[in-house]
Amino acid sequence: MISMNYRRKVLTLSFNYFLYAVVAAIFILPMAYMFVSSVKTDAQIVADMSTLKAFLPNGRLSLENYGTIINHVHFFKFFKNSAVVAIINVSLITLINAMIGYSLGMLDFRGKKLLISLIIALAIIPTESVIINRFLIVHKLNLLNSYWGLALPTVGYPMFIFLYYNHFKGMPKELVEAAIVDGESYAGVFWKIMLPLSTPILSTVAIMGFIRSWGDLLWPTLVTRDETYRTLPLALRALSTDVYVFWGQIFAFTSLMTLPILIVFLIFQKQFIQSLTMSGIKG
Repeated sequence: MISMNYRRKVLTLSFNYFLYAVVAAIFILPMAYMFVSSVKTDAQIVADMSTLKAFLPNGRLSLENYGTIINHVHFFKFFKNSAVVAIINVSLITLINAMIGYSLGMLDFRGKKLLISLIIALAIIPTESVIINRFLIVHKLNLLNSYWGLALPTVGYPMFIFLYYNHFKGMPKELVEAAIVDGESYAGVFWKIMLPLSTPILSTVAIMGFIRSWGDLLWPTLVTRDETYRTLPLALRALSTDVYVFWGQIFAFTSLMTLPILIVFLIFQKQFIQSLTMSGIKG
């Protein structure tokens, strides 16, 4: 006869898997809806929108929406702009914030605690409250409507600095002391020892920074003046007008726009999960 403990374990396990399935569906179904709708006509999308058919590839299916956004909306032109901005932004985010986090986490200097408190305070201040000041600085530096104007002002990010600070704070200081005794500089310790040991947190910040840069709409709206440096979110907004919403093109556009994020996460998911696990253990 099956014991009560065994039944309880089976019920608990089944309930946990049910919750996992529900959470997975919450994240997967919107993407499935997006990819399926991208190969439907506008009329079919509107007809299926309030039914379960919205998640199914029914009706007349074609790649016409993809052809339109590639040939007429010039998707790859805006893709190049977003890619250049993201590469500049992510490269600087991972290195500059790592340098600051290394200094705060492993070095001792006067005013360190005050500086950490200020960074934590800055992390809760909304971006919208400082974006006008940021815009005025970029304007004074003549960086409007340029890749550098899009990428540079969003490099310093308090949350990323705090992540690096927590990471380096948990690293053994004996490594630094031993390297200094051997004649290595603090900069050399950072580049030769600490950075190679920080692959998980570097990957995490790079993924988060890439997603933040790739989907940013507010800052490019202020900085760009024409289509020359327009990024993907701005180009996507142009597909919705007061007269007509091009649903099929919008879903095709967002599908292609989402693919790089999924690819980046799949490549670095091991390091990303490892970083979250290590942060959880330290916490």
